[in-house]
Amino acid sequence: MRLWALGMLIAAMLAAAPARACEGGDCANGLAYAAYGPAKANTLVVFLHGDVSGGGPADYMYAHAKSFAASRKGVVAVALLRPGYYDREGKRSSGHDGGRRDTFHASNNRTIAGAISELKAKYGATRVIGLGHSAGAGTLGVLAGSNAGLLNGVVLASCPCDVRAWDMHRGRQRGSSSQSPIDYLGSVPAGTPIVAVTGSGDENTTPALAEAYISKARALGLPARVQIVGGGHNFGGAIGSTAISALGGMVR
Repeated sequence: MRLWALGMLIAAMLAAAPARACEGGDCANGLAYAAYGPAKANTLVVFLHGDVSGGGPADYMYAHAKSFAASRKGVVAVALLRPGYYDREGKRSSGHDGGRRDTFHASNNRTIAGAISELKAKYGATRVIGLGHSAGAGTLGVLAGSNAGLLNGVVLASCPCDVRAWDMHRGRQRGSSSQSPIDYLGSVPAGTPIVAVTGSGDENTTPALAEAYISKARALGLPARVQIVGGGHNFGGAIGSTAISALGGMVR
């Protein structure tokens, strides 16, 4: 009886144990990822998830990356897990998720930039296009300018593109630790296409944030456009399909 009870206790402890930090072949700069497509490709497409503030695995971009790669030649699509996040198979990225808020700060953004650089080299890609949702969009929006030339185009879905305005909208007093994409527009290389897609019913990252960001981008001469579609904040329905369609236009 005692051995049986001990066995049950060990099994319970193992089930409750967190997934190990990223190690092995499916890691880039300490971040776990799922890749779809050929071993070498001219174009790398990076899918980056949001904060998933409700908890649980952050692998909702896997299916989108897999479908995107399956319909195109010469493209490898990678769904990257941001620092501290995990998928339902137990793969976990190194680092911390920051309580799943304010997670596109300088340290995490540098880590993701390093991962993208490693993936670009691994797959022999000559260009990288990124699609991010929510905080993932915030990250890519920053990297487009802070790491000029790393990204050759970005699709930003439900983007908190102006962090100061985002804080004001949410009534936050202390301010966010996240970097603000709108502050990096001046360093985005000329000719880099940007598409921002936001739901008309999004009460978190409101349409005004995307509209102000794209307005500044266009004033700087960048080929940028905003699409306000039906839906709320989640990456689904018209938001997801419109973002994927914009991504396809950049990959052609």
